[in-house]
Amino acid sequence: MPLDFKDLVVIITGGGGGLGRSYAHMYGRGGAKVVVNDVSAENAQKVVNEVTSAGGKAIAAVGSVLEGQKIVDQAVKAFGTVHVLINNAGILRDKSFRNMTQAEFDAVYDIHVQGAYAMTRAVWPIFRAQKFGRIVNTSSPAGVYGNGGQTNYSGAKHALIIFSQVLDKEGVKYNIKANTIAPIAASAMTETVMTKEVLSHFDADHVAPLIGVLTARNGPDVGGRLFEVGAGFYAETRWQQSEGYVWKADDSFTPSAVDLMWPKVKDFSKNVTLPSQSDGARMMEIVGLQPKLPPNPQGPPPASSFKGYTVIITGAGAGLGASYARYFARFGGNVVVNDINAKAANAIVDEVNKLGGVGLAAVGSVEEDADAIVAATVAKFGTVHALINNAGILRDKAFVNMTPELFTPLFNIHVRGSWKMAKAVWPIMHKQNYGRIVNTSSPNGVVGAHGQSNYGTAKAAIIGFTKALAIEGKKNNILVNALAPSAGTAMTATIWTQELLDTFKADFVAPITAYLASERCHDTSMVVKSFGGLAATYRWQRSYGIVFPNDKPATPDQLASRWEEAVKFDARATYPASTADSRGQLAANFTNLSTGKAKL
Repeated sequence: MPLDFKDLVVIITGGGGGLGRSYAHMYGRGGAKVVVNDVSAENAQKVVNEVTSAGGKAIAAVGSVLEGQKIVDQAVKAFGTVHVLINNAGILRDKSFRNMTQAEFDAVYDIHVQGAYAMTRAVWPIFRAQKFGRIVNTSSPAGVYGNGGQTNYSGAKHALIIFSQVLDKEGVKYNIKANTIAPIAASAMTETVMTKEVLSHFDADHVAPLIGVLTARNGPDVGGRLFEVGAGFYAETRWQQSEGYVWKADDSFTPSAVDLMWPKVKDFSKNVTLPSQSDGARMMEIVGLQPKLPPNPQGPPPASSFKGYTVIITGAGAGLGASYARYFARFGGNVVVNDINAKAANAIVDEVNKLGGVGLAAVGSVEEDADAIVAATVAKFGTVHALINNAGILRDKAFVNMTPELFTPLFNIHVRGSWKMAKAVWPIMHKQNYGRIVNTSSPNGVVGAHGQSNYGTAKAAIIGFTKALAIEGKKNNILVNALAPSAGTAMTATIWTQELLDTFKADFVAPITAYLASERCHDTSMVVKSFGGLAATYRWQRSYGIVFPNDKPATPDQLASRWEEAVKFDARATYPASTADSRGQLAANFTNLSTGKAKL
């Protein structure tokens, strides 16, 4: 049966050219009613004229995606409702991390993340009321794998992967489906980073069929998933989780013990699983396992010590951050305890000093006072060896009630705060040719969770930021990893048993965090899950996918007819770890021509 687009009202942001223009033409041919959004009235109207000249229906809705309601109101005025939202608008502000300005960071996040939020928030009540809606958010290979010179863009684009997952979870009972695509296509943006010859193979019309399959009335039942597309290649990409390793959670849980067994954390040779929102089964396994485990074997010398080693820990006045501070103190470290609460920070500093470390309270906001926090550290200890970005807040709410006042502050603290702290220590680490940065994500930044469109999206942004920053830091021995911890807190104390609280103390995440922040760690760009003595890691798995001729883009119906083949994860699945890896199969399709002759 052909895919059905007739009379669907579709908003395409950034629709005045490139991918958006291709989508508009596809929908116009299929009988949809197309709303072409762009900040350029001229570009938007040009695409509208093209669609209508070909017999389709279209209007221009001029404006910034940050004014989402204004754009949606124009669509409703013209066509009565909205059925499909394609969040496609975007900008680039590429620059090395050393030279990137706050304005360049903010501009990218505003358009890609805040814009997608504003547009989605405006259509959400409509979708719920009519019990139908389709959303496609646009990521990028740089958002999936990270890319040098794009710490802003990679983070923003990774954020949208989880934004889609949360929307899909919350929309399921209203027949609202949300997915993410990571396309490569010729556009005004990609012209700045790719040669014309390479871009000639990445016609935007290769991407449009995927948009069609994901949004048609009678398309496959697909939600909360990520797809890579370009040059005639189509595949699905998902996280895998290693089995990991469980250490005995006692005094033998030292950096040396972690180092000895660390290869097991990265072992994907057996018991590989897909991440899920619930770790209940694994947690109960660890509850039974911990009492039976022998003390951890220790690695070879040098002995575990952080004497003379200076680490800044943000949000360290309580919880995980305080546990990290105490752990470093136990091994003689210089510990900078940052918190917005002076009383809490000073109390932890007292503990640090009693445990054998040297403490310093650095009171202030990571968003506003990053430079001052680092300056105080250097004044006291002379340098910074490691930064643990741990500060964070929660503002959980169903998306229908997710106001800008709840959404934006999460990004300011988690993402902008981590960016600013890393920015403040970067010149020091770069000059000394050494540094360790641990950014705090969350399991919910990997799989998403109901009621956490703000938190999950922010924590996903941390992963994209981490991967891009790791690429830039590697040549100067600045290693950057992301931690996704779980631990008993004041919140879980109301619902967890005492046995669970005892097994999953914040203290049992601290050794893994300290290892990632230490000289012993030689890995970078990892996303490490940790709780109760466990550490496991994630990697991307991509279906082998399918291809169509590079010189003759497929139709949505052609892609739909091969859909199960495109998304099948079998023995041919691949494991890309970089943007270069991800492009291999796409580049191999350049010479796949409908004529059967190689393209010169």
